[in-house]
Amino acid sequence: MLTEEEMKLHEEFHQCQNEEELEEFMKKVEILNESRENNEIPHLNMTLEEYCTKFNSVPYEEIRRKMNI
Repeated sequence: MLTEEEMKLHEEFHQCQNEEELEEFMKKVEILNESRENNEIPHLNMTLEEYCTKFNSVPYEEIRRKMNI
């Protein structure tokens, strides 16, 4: 699943019609990636129940029970 920004980049990539446009696109992506280098994904130290409560999600067991799996 792509984010909105990734979808835009994907579309832009497919619109490149020649090598120059592709090189410009790759430079743009490289600059974007450099700006993201130091962003770490935080480690979530919580139980599944805490996660479900915090992010308002449904536990996997409940989904299985509703679908009779």
